[in-house]
Amino acid sequence: MKNIFLLSFIFFFAIVLQANAQHKGSGFGLKGGVSYNTSGKYFKDAGSIWKEPSSSTGYQIGAFYKLASYDIFLRPELVYSHTKFDNGLGEIKANRLDAPVIVGMHLFKIVSLVGGPSFHYILDDNYDDFFETPAGKDILFGYQFGLGLNLGPVGLDLRYERVMNDQKLNLDQVIKRKDDFRSEQVLLGLSFQF
Repeated sequence: MKNIFLLSFIFFFAIVLQANAQHKGSGFGLKGGVSYNTSGKYFKDAGSIWKEPSSSTGYQIGAFYKLASYDIFLRPELVYSHTKFDNGLGEIKANRLDAPVIVGMHLFKIVSLVGGPSFHYILDDNYDDFFETPAGKDILFGYQFGLGLNLGPVGLDLRYERVMNDQKLNLDQVIKRKDDFRSEQVLLGLSFQF
C-alpha cells in the first residue's frame, strides 16, 4: 500500500513539474479564494480571529489573462468579491467587482513576486450606515502586492490589498470619534491557468 501511494505521489509530482516547464506562458485562467478583512487595527483584529474567525472572512471568484514574456508577466483580473468585517459598531458588508492589474516576476521557477493597482466598483454595501460617503462614490482605487507559488497551471497567491479612498466614521454613530477607515484585506487565492 505504501509503495502505491509513493509511486502515485512521484507520478503526480513529475506531471506538475513537467506542466510547470510548459505552462509559464500566456493564457486565460480562473481564480477563487478567501479574504480576511481588517479595519487597519491589526492587533485588535487579530485577537478577534480567535473569538469568531468567520466574522471578517469574505470570498472572491473571477478570471484573469496572463501575458508572459520570459520571467516577467502582466495579469489583469476581473473578480467578484464579497467582503465583511465588524468595525465595533456592527457588521460592514460589500459586494464589488475588482479589477487588479498585476505585474509579476517569477523567481526560482515556482515563486513569483506580484503587485499593482486595483480598481473597485461597489455593487452593493451598507457603508452609509457607518461612514460618511459622498453620493455616487462607487468607484475606488487601491493596490495589491504579495507572493505567489506556481506549480504548473496551478497557482496559490497571498496578497495584501488596501483601498486608498477614505471613508470617515459618521459622528452620529460614535460621538467625538474622528477615525478614518480604509479597506484593507489579506487575500489567499487559488488559480488555474488553461
